[in-house]
Amino acid sequence: MGLASCSTVPPSQNPARIQGLIKALNTEPVERLMERSNRPFLLDGEIIIREADMEALWQNLRNGGFTFLNAEILSVTPVGPESYRLFGTTKDAEFFFKKYVPKDGAIAEIGTDYGTFYIITGSRTWFTPKIIGFTSKGVNK
Repeated sequence: MGLASCSTVPPSQNPARIQGLIKALNTEPVERLMERSNRPFLLDGEIIIREADMEALWQNLRNGGFTFLNAEILSVTPVGPESYRLFGTTKDAEFFFKKYVPKDGAIAEIGTDYGTFYIITGSRTWFTPKIIGFTSKGVNK
């Protein structure tokens, strides 16, 4: 579990910066979320390429009231060769990680009131990492 907050840590692997991203995902309008989202984007094991589809995703999540409610960063791990398995064991997921997740990419495990999520972070918008994808580990009942 890597929760170092050193200034030499890339924003995509810095827990404080990731917390800023989560706050933005919970509060910002869809237009800003689009700027913070990488395209292509990995949702569970599905690759979203089209801008209109990304906008529909964020708009539907907003309209449905989805947030990363009471988010707590459980761990931040640099992306490795097997990271794609959190999103599925398909060739699509493996290909996505090899082609679209940058070298500074990380997987943030986030505990929320709705369950545990894995968020792929990488690159950045100013000092906040971009979100490259996410999936859930399971939903709390």
